[in-house]
Amino acid sequence: MTGPVPSRLSPTAGLVNAMARLYIRRAVPFIAIQERQLDETRNENHRLRTAASFRASRAAGYIDRDYMEGP
Repeated sequence: MTGPVPSRLSPTAGLVNAMARLYIRRAVPFIAIQERQLDETRNENHRLRTAASFRASRAAGYIDRDYMEGP
């Protein structure tokens, strides 16, 4: 069952390794772009939720900017 470790990889294994290295090398810039887009989307979503929360609080009368409108 156990035999000597082959000294060379098969040509198919070499091709698969080369394809994996090529994919990784080409994917790195795209991954950075996608991460940047994801961060921008997350920040925009946070801004929109904060603005909506502020509007809802203002409409409900919880925010008094000049401290003279409240009770």
